[in-house]
Amino acid sequence: MKRNKNDIFFLKQAFQIAKKAEGFTSPNPLVGALIVKNDKIISQGYHKKAGLAHAEIEAIRKAKQNLKGSTLYINLEPCCHFGKTPPCVDEVIKSGIRRAVISTVDPNPKVCNNSIRKMKQAGIKVRLGLLRKEAEKLNEVFFKNMKENRPFVVAKLAQTLDGKIAASSGISKWITSGCSRKFAKGLRDKYDSVVVGINTVLKDNPKLNGLRKIPYKVVIDPDLRINKNIFIVKHNPGKLIVFISKKNKSNKVIKGARIIPIKERKGRLDLNSMLLELFRLGITSCFVEGGSQTLGNFLDAKLIDKMHFFISPKILGGKYALTSIGAEGYESLDKCPYLKEPEIKKIGPDILVTGYPSYDGK
Repeated sequence: MKRNKNDIFFLKQAFQIAKKAEGFTSPNPLVGALIVKNDKIISQGYHKKAGLAHAEIEAIRKAKQNLKGSTLYINLEPCCHFGKTPPCVDEVIKSGIRRAVISTVDPNPKVCNNSIRKMKQAGIKVRLGLLRKEAEKLNEVFFKNMKENRPFVVAKLAQTLDGKIAASSGISKWITSGCSRKFAKGLRDKYDSVVVGINTVLKDNPKLNGLRKIPYKVVIDPDLRINKNIFIVKHNPGKLIVFISKKNKSNKVIKGARIIPIKERKGRLDLNSMLLELFRLGITSCFVEGGSQTLGNFLDAKLIDKMHFFISPKILGGKYALTSIGAEGYESLDKCPYLKEPEIKKIGPDILVTGYPSYDGK
């Protein structure tokens, strides 16, 4: 029983260490590692950025005492192939570590269970599966990438209590509090790209930056209406991607932007094709911020993996106020999506509801 409690305690600490690099390891997963001997942490490390040392290697290198007989705690199976860095599992075996507690296997086909098998063959005792669900959630982007070869899609919206994002006059600043807006800006740091429709760009001229990083800006603009005076055109060279319709024959050039034509489906750009194109470009996650039509199109296409609803206590009312999620919508309550595992958090006067949409209609 004591060992089980210790294993959970140390693994949770490994999770917390891994989170330090959230948003900065793409396309790699978040990984934290602890090395424990005689129930004391003697070293720790986490993967900071793609191309830098992996968590277990950093922990091994930082250790200031002999690792013989120690236990490694790690949220994800060590790698066993050459990428930008050598295989980690070989260093773990050489180090003298006697036991490894690993939350989950690596879904990468090049790794999946191979490192665990190699450690066992080398005489290292492996405990696998402890806090597995938590570990998969920590790396939900990476697991989606590996299993489906497409980006993880997160939708964020800020609405009034009655589900509106703009008054009938078109005014939308500000629905939620400054606390919520700062929190939402921090969410951008977690993902590779921010996705918006052209109407949002032309109306609000947003910056779309995070608190600590500048993500890729992706604009859905079938008719190529974006212009050189827009902030994200002037200030994000190399970070702007504009998707237009293949039917568009415009020769307009947007300096510093990558313009990508894609096919239409049912009169609008095919979002599936867009996501696959982004993944081909190395973008592993998309933070969709609007507007109403864009959010609705993603939801109608059943492409949203996670949602953040920031709900203000304000009530707009009126039939002409803009609803938070537009497009076609669903015909019945039996068939519409619902949020699984909803989490509710209070931010200033607002409420944040986060969950994972289920499209099974049950």
